[in-house]
Amino acid sequence: MLEREWVSLTDPDDPHDRYVFDVSFMLSSYTCIYGRGCPGIGSSANPEIGCCALGAHYVDDDDRDRVEAMVDVLGPAYMQNHADAKRRGVTARMPDGEYRTRVRDGACIFLNRQEWPTGAGCAMHHYAVARGEHHMTYKPEVCWIVPLRREVEEGVADDGEPCWTTTITSYDRGAWGPGGSNFPWWCTESPMAHVGVDPVYVSMEQELRAMSSDRVYEELAAYLSDRRAHARKPLPFRVVGQS
Repeated sequence: MLEREWVSLTDPDDPHDRYVFDVSFMLSSYTCIYGRGCPGIGSSANPEIGCCALGAHYVDDDDRDRVEAMVDVLGPAYMQNHADAKRRGVTARMPDGEYRTRVRDGACIFLNRQEWPTGAGCAMHHYAVARGEHHMTYKPEVCWIVPLRREVEEGVADDGEPCWTTTITSYDRGAWGPGGSNFPWWCTESPMAHVGVDPVYVSMEQELRAMSSDRVYEELAAYLSDRRAHARKPLPFRVVGQS
């Protein structure tokens, strides 16, 4: 079993909320390399499509409602497939009853292609950049959380009250459930994507704040920054050859 280092923090504003962070990944140099050498995923991997080949699975009804409303927000100025989205919608129902964004021409319907004026990439991401905002403001939750993974376990505290432990680590192959070891997801474990200037806890500050809280993040950042200042290295995050 792969060994990593972890740190546990209790939310200063709620003693019943505990967060466990993967120190090895937080201090790694992982960064998204879409458009900078990412080969894509799947049997028909395509750099232009990246990891948008499967569509985005909604986490709940609010996530779905917000993403569907983005069609009118984006309009034809930002969304290449706007006309199709207005005519047929942007949501597809899966055989298991779950919902995700519809796939069109081998990719999420919100994905603009290279011939689009702003180039290839998510229309919602392009919209956020144009407005000077963080992309998590508009994109489906799964799209801004990945490559981070959040698992929440409910328990009972010593005082008999319910408590929650949230573990935040990386999305590796096995994290995708049954068959995950064969899933064509490669980037979190590949040296190709471990070329970031800043460690993950810095480059994904906004995402980590949203997944925990401001005070929890600030404690995490202080702890990890102190480690870096004293050149204390964690157990290494696994980085293997591209598959």
